[in-house]
Amino acid sequence: MEKLILLAKRFRYLMLIAFLALLSHAYVLWRLIAPDDEKQKIFMTGANDGLEQMLPMQLYLYEKFKEGTLFFDMDFGLGGDFYTDLAYYYSTNVIYHINIIFVRIGEFLFGYDTGNIEFWAFNGFFISVLKTFAIIFFTYKFLKIIGVRPVYAVLGGFIFAASPTYFRFTIFWSFFSDVFIWLPLTFLALEILIRKGRPALFVFAVALTLINNFYFAYFQLIISVVYLVIRLCARREGDLGAGRVLKLSIPSAIIGFGISTVAFFHAVRGFLNNDSREYMVEVPFIAELGPQDNIFYENYLVIILFLAVQALFTPVLYRNYYYKLFAVLTIVFMIFTVSPYVDTFFNGFQQPQKRWHYMLVFFHGVLIAQYLSNLRHVPLKTYALSMVPVYILLGLSVWIADEMVVWLWLVPLVQFVGLAVVAADKERRTFTVALAALVIIFTGTVSASHTNEEIYHPGITDRNHLFYINSNHYRSELQQYNIDHIKEMKEPEQKIDYRVREQDNTPMYMGFSGTSMYSSIINGEIIDFYYNDLKVNFPHESISRYASFQSRNNLYSLFSTDYLMRKGDAVLTTARFRPILTDGTYTIHENTLPLDFIRFSDRIYDPDALTTPLQREHAMLEGVVTDAHPSNSVMAAPENVLDEVGMEAFNADYDGQTLEVHDDGGGLRLDFSGLTGVPADGADVYIELHIELVDPVKRFTVDVDGYQNDRLFATSKYRTYADDLLYRAEFDRTIPIQLSSGKYEVDFEGIYIEDYSRLEEASRESDVSYEVTEHPNSYEIALDEEHPGLAVVPIMYRDGITVTGNSSGDLGAFRANYLMTGFEVGPGDTSIRISYTPPYYWVTLIISAVSLLGAFIYADLFGMQKSLRRFIETGKARNRR
Repeated sequence: MEKLILLAKRFRYLMLIAFLALLSHAYVLWRLIAPDDEKQKIFMTGANDGLEQMLPMQLYLYEKFKEGTLFFDMDFGLGGDFYTDLAYYYSTNVIYHINIIFVRIGEFLFGYDTGNIEFWAFNGFFISVLKTFAIIFFTYKFLKIIGVRPVYAVLGGFIFAASPTYFRFTIFWSFFSDVFIWLPLTFLALEILIRKGRPALFVFAVALTLINNFYFAYFQLIISVVYLVIRLCARREGDLGAGRVLKLSIPSAIIGFGISTVAFFHAVRGFLNNDSREYMVEVPFIAELGPQDNIFYENYLVIILFLAVQALFTPVLYRNYYYKLFAVLTIVFMIFTVSPYVDTFFNGFQQPQKRWHYMLVFFHGVLIAQYLSNLRHVPLKTYALSMVPVYILLGLSVWIADEMVVWLWLVPLVQFVGLAVVAADKERRTFTVALAALVIIFTGTVSASHTNEEIYHPGITDRNHLFYINSNHYRSELQQYNIDHIKEMKEPEQKIDYRVREQDNTPMYMGFSGTSMYSSIINGEIIDFYYNDLKVNFPHESISRYASFQSRNNLYSLFSTDYLMRKGDAVLTTARFRPILTDGTYTIHENTLPLDFIRFSDRIYDPDALTTPLQREHAMLEGVVTDAHPSNSVMAAPENVLDEVGMEAFNADYDGQTLEVHDDGGGLRLDFSGLTGVPADGADVYIELHIELVDPVKRFTVDVDGYQNDRLFATSKYRTYADDLLYRAEFDRTIPIQLSSGKYEVDFEGIYIEDYSRLEEASRESDVSYEVTEHPNSYEIALDEEHPGLAVVPIMYRDGITVTGNSSGDLGAFRANYLMTGFEVGPGDTSIRISYTPPYYWVTLIISAVSLLGAFIYADLFGMQKSLRRFIETGKARNRR
């Protein structure tokens, strides 16, 4: 009977947690389903990173995993290892993989259409509710173990899970909020280890944290070590000895790390391979504070509930070990919020980022739960005095912000009921229930108000609704129809250059092999290729994006990008493409100078001997650029006609180095009338120059003959620091370079004329007969006849690429043409297979499997030891009797 009662209580609390998990989403659910207008149906994904990264990546990875492609694909931007590069996001994410298992079941049983963004937008809401359930549950279990009464333990979990920080993380970067699960789970596991000597949960907490996201694992490592050190240095009665705790925690952490290796190792490789440019801006010790930095009122990221302030000013409860511990942690982390140094420390000593605030939210939630659980022990005078700093703080906040938030009226109401709990003798239970209900209402109101004002503001709600994602601003039926039509025309290995506006991950959610990518982790070789080797200038400067080839036909052909889709009124500046289809809105263009996907050459160029982007293009067209084989050819440098080009400033002053542009904009006009030779029709001009805005600090645009290049301000966290630029323009007698007002450093390094004669010759010589077949995890190139020699294909080279021939076996893959894969085809090779497995993948998989087995043995060993100790102690007790 007692077991049934215990089960009923547990079920009751589980139902309460489930109800609160859903209740915490009341506002976002109302915004999603209540309005009749699709433009008002707002889903739980931000319009920027959410629509441009989170949803496309979830859809893309699901489709890849479903078809059995696990690691590498040519349609991942220019191509690459999505398992490694997207480990920061979802490819190794535990929550995502649990999610897609159920998505797959739903697709099989109920026919869900998982191939569109709308499905994943709705899916985000349900996943968030389930995550919130887990967050409340693990926080509840932690709070119970440190002595908080069950109802308030659930309430503490709700305060943490329903916080504005959780919703900001979830709506903008859904994988960020996974850490809300791992923090209370880790603390719970540490407490069980320190109190009871049971390491199993800690082993799996470490493993899950490291597998789920290596970036937040760093945050978790810091706070776990801090918490463990505090608990060992300031022990409470009943804890195990420090030596025994260390003997348990260190092997447990090592085993947990071992379990995670197959994910964590490759995620870290992806991060280290990323092009992480040094942040050059000096970080102040104390930030310049404004109204939105007020963490007690209208901070854009975190709101500290007033109950935490009362709890901090209730010294009588500091006699409780955990109360004092979390009061100190709350105070320290509140102080941390004013220092960008702390933001830098938690971001791996890179640019300051406020992503550690979830810890402060957890600490203050734990503190509030303990405060409410012990409220009946607080003297009336102490409670009354604790109200004073709340009103001072909120009064100053209203005065500074010059506005009142909607939840302010609930503060005196909650305090009044709290006062009744403290003062009452007979009706305390009624007031306690009322207080708990009011705290839930207050927490939900604070969160809803913050979401409405700081997250669902017009800049977001203008786009993250159902109408937008089904429009031509994101993905319309017409756009998808045209893309599908091109896919039917083209060969599997050919790429399509198209993106909707600035949506660089358009290929991911429209399902085609494109040329653009938006991701925080991008292989550094690709970034070097764009910024340094070829100086491909993107329309929008960013360290997290690349897109297309700046209308440089040599590069389009080299990378088998043989189809472009452009809106009818867009200016197509690539003369070697011809329009083949139009629907009146969009026009499809085909490359008139395509190259073979597999190209053979006996000319080898040393990359160190090539000095300009145009020279490198020519070398790739005529041969193979690599340092993996001895060079045997020299590429002539293109003629630099800089001295023959006249320059005239307009609405600006230029002395050869400094350009001062006056109000309303101005710049330089290049005059080509003095050239000794007349370029052929359709020639392009390559202009290499250094441009850097000296004053003022602002965003600016460089407009070269209509091509607008938006540059970030000097102190931006996302600035590339790539100021040596190349602009391509159609040849004309004059080419204007226009900038917004300001003082610039401008230094011309070279001007070159490209007539595409080498591309025309290379295209004429393309005579290899082949067929490319794409398989899950590999590509097969079938040659009509053997063709021994050095070959190159525009498949991104990564360590782990293997190329085999049906006759010669391993063909010795190497990096060629900066990004591509080269190999030497042997006699008799008519079938070539290109496959990829991340380096050390099988080794890390074995380590993870062995560690997982070891974890069960390790946990069982301690379970048996405990049972043995109980058996011995029981026997001794019987003997004494």
